[in-house]
Amino acid sequence: MRSFIPNFEEPPESDDSGDEVPVGGVFQMVALDIDADDPTEDDDTDHQDNNMAGVHTDGDDSHNPRDDDANDNEEGDNMSEIDSSSCSDSSDTSDSSETEATIEDIFGVKPSLEAQRNHPPDLETDSGIVDVCFHPNIELLSVATMDGEVMIYRYSRDSVEEVTRFSHHKKPCRTVCYNGDGTLLYTVSKDKSLAVIDTQNSAVKEHIKDAHESPIFSFLPIDENLCATGDDDGTVKIWDLRKKNSIFDFRCGEQAVSSLITDESKKILVAAVNDGSIAGFNIRGKQLETQSEFYGSEMTSLALVRNDTRLVVGSGEGTLFIFKWGEFGFHIDRFAGHPDYIHCIIPITDRMMLTGCEDGNIRAVHLYAHRFVGVVGQHNDFGVENMSVSSDGSILASCSMDEVVRFWNIEYLYNTEVDDRKKGKKKQNRGFNLESSKRRNKFEFFSDFPDVMESDDEGGPVAGPSHTME
Repeated sequence: MRSFIPNFEEPPESDDSGDEVPVGGVFQMVALDIDADDPTEDDDTDHQDNNMAGVHTDGDDSHNPRDDDANDNEEGDNMSEIDSSSCSDSSDTSDSSETEATIEDIFGVKPSLEAQRNHPPDLETDSGIVDVCFHPNIELLSVATMDGEVMIYRYSRDSVEEVTRFSHHKKPCRTVCYNGDGTLLYTVSKDKSLAVIDTQNSAVKEHIKDAHESPIFSFLPIDENLCATGDDDGTVKIWDLRKKNSIFDFRCGEQAVSSLITDESKKILVAAVNDGSIAGFNIRGKQLETQSEFYGSEMTSLALVRNDTRLVVGSGEGTLFIFKWGEFGFHIDRFAGHPDYIHCIIPITDRMMLTGCEDGNIRAVHLYAHRFVGVVGQHNDFGVENMSVSSDGSILASCSMDEVVRFWNIEYLYNTEVDDRKKGKKKQNRGFNLESSKRRNKFEFFSDFPDVMESDDEGGPVAGPSHTME
C-alpha cells in the first residue's frame, strides 16, 4: 500500500528577492511503500475518538480500536494508532461503511420530483386514449383506446401494471364505465356496439352489435338494469339489459350527444348535444320533457353540484352554464373564463369541480363564489379528453390523445378555502399552478435564492444573486 508523507528539503533559491519561503522549507510529497498492517501515528487523539465509527478495513476481520491500545502497551508507545488503510482512504467516500452522500445533501437542493411523487407513475400506451375510469372499490383503472381495446390496470404509488385487456370492439372504444359495485364494466364504440364485461370472470357478458344506427358517443348507467346511450346523430336510447333491447329512443338534435347525466332519484335524464342545447327526459314516462334554448357553441359536458340542485354544463366557448335542476329551458347563472373548449367536468366537493380543457390544462374551479382556484395538472400536446377520480377521492387520472394517462394527487384540494366575500377578477388564478402541477409559477423562480449569501470575505455577507467578484 502506498501513502504520502512530506519530505523535508532545503528551500530553493528564489529568483525574486520579494518571494518569501515558509519556515522549514518547501514540502514535497513522496510515495513510500507501507505495509497495510503497520499502524500510522496520529497525534490528534480527539480526532481519532470522533471518527472511530467511520474506520473501514479490508477483509473479514473487523477493526477494534481497543486492539490498538493493547499494541501500544506491548511496544511501549503512548501514541494513538489506527489502521493505515483508514488514514490513506479517509477521503474516499466509496470505501466508507456509512451512507453515501446524495446530490441533494452535497448541494443542498430538494429531492427530484420523482422521489417526492405521491401518486402512481404516468401510464404510457401505444395508442391514443379516449376515456379512463376508476373501479369504485379497489385499485383498478380501466382505459379505452383508439385501437378499440379496453385495458384494466392495477395501480399503486410505485407502479401501474396491466391485469387484462379486451379486443371485442372493431373501432375506437369511446367510453368505459363501471356499475355501482364494480362487478360490471360497460363499453361503447364507434362500431355502434354496446358491451358489458363481467369483471369478476374477465369475460364479455353481453355484446349488443348495431345498438345504434350511428356510432355511439356517450354512455350512462342508470341503475342495475337500465342504462342510456347517445350517438353521433343526436339520438338517445334507454336500455333494459335484461331484455337486451332499448325501451325508449328519441332524437333530440342533429349532432353528437356528448354527455348524459341523472340525479339520485333516477327520474330525469339530461343529454348535452353538440348543436348547442340540452334535453331533459322523463325516464319513467319515456318522453322528452324539456329542450333548452340553442346556445352559440357546443354543449360538451355535465356535472351536478349543490346537493344535485344545480346542473353545470360545459361548452365549446369555454363558458360554464348553470341550470336549476328540472328547469332546463335557460341557464340561471354562468361562469366564463376558460380559454378554450371544455371537454369534461368532475365535481369533487359540493362547490368545487375540475375541468379538462382543450389547452391541455386541468383546472380547479370554485362555484359560489365563481373563482378559478388554479391549475391541477396539464397535458403537453393535446386537450384533456376525460378524467376520473379514485374511490377514496385522493387520485385524479386524466387522459389525452398523447397516449399517456397522467395521475395527480388532489388531496390538498379538499382543504382549499375560497373567500366568497373577496372581490376581484374571476380569471385571476386561471394560470396559477397548484402543488400537484408539474410546472412552477414564474414568481417562484427565485424563491430558492437566499436574500443574503454568506461570504468568506472580511467584508461580511453580500447581496444574493446580484453579487459579483472584483
